[in-house]
Amino acid sequence: MSTDKKIAEASAHLQAAEKCLKTSFFKWNPDLDGAASEYVKAATCYRNAKLLAEARSAYLKAAEMQERMKSPFHAAKSYEQAGLLSKENKELDQAVKYMERASVMFQEHGTPDTAALCLEKAAKMVELTHPAQAVELYKRASDVADIEDRPRQSAENIGKAGRLLINLQRYEEAIECLSKEIQFYAAAENYAMISKLVLAVVMLKLTLGDYVAADQFYNSAVSYPQFPDSEESAAIYELLQAYDSGDEENARKVLALPLIKYMDNCFAKLARALVIPGGMRVGGGQKQMGGLSQINDLSDPAGGGPTQLDDEELDEGLC
Repeated sequence: MSTDKKIAEASAHLQAAEKCLKTSFFKWNPDLDGAASEYVKAATCYRNAKLLAEARSAYLKAAEMQERMKSPFHAAKSYEQAGLLSKENKELDQAVKYMERASVMFQEHGTPDTAALCLEKAAKMVELTHPAQAVELYKRASDVADIEDRPRQSAENIGKAGRLLINLQRYEEAIECLSKEIQFYAAAENYAMISKLVLAVVMLKLTLGDYVAADQFYNSAVSYPQFPDSEESAAIYELLQAYDSGDEENARKVLALPLIKYMDNCFAKLARALVIPGGMRVGGGQKQMGGLSQINDLSDPAGGGPTQLDDEELDEGLC
């Protein structure tokens, strides 16, 4: 079918939808179901004709009819299609808006797992361009999945938020997210992931220069099954010992271990950037003088806190 024929067919479906909505002396109520069906058919024709904005408009009209009919599931599907079309048309703000609306409708229908997936899709759309917005969407996706008691899905989404926060160097917030991820994996009994995450949180706390908090977090993690005998536990113990004593050589050995080197990208970067008090940057860098007060590799010249990772690293997006 040619593009012109597809457009003509779409117009015919729109006219049919308008006819369904008309009332008369013999027809008191509009045919909302018929109108919604015609709008969806029109949207399909416009989509096939590559007229994305027109297709989105038709899906939005269908969603309106479906909401008026108290059919949240079908309205959610229409909003989701509008969101996907907006993404295809490079209109990410609109895409996120409609995916969020679809999520609300899915929740209203009683399918929070699908609602969480919509928020996750929205987060992926803006992960590289608007990472801070993606963080909030992943957090909401995690919360929605938690309503359905899906700890694995909740863990995955809050974990993605945490990793994005590391790239943004919002380390305190990243620690909060990873700590929640640990709790969700504990509920799912995924103890192997817990060991890796404890190691990540310890490195974050050391990046912030808080050895005491890192040590306390490590000690609190020994209650998790399998963790005390894990490779990660042994590595953390050695790393804390090296950090506390300023033993740069031993710290280098620990942070060069395959279990750290081949962690998620953002965690591996933390390991490379970690500074040992009285030593030097673990990944190789200028010699540091004194203790924590002299560690400037991760701070700005005015001591205003952590600087951003370089553009090349941030461009990699979610690790």
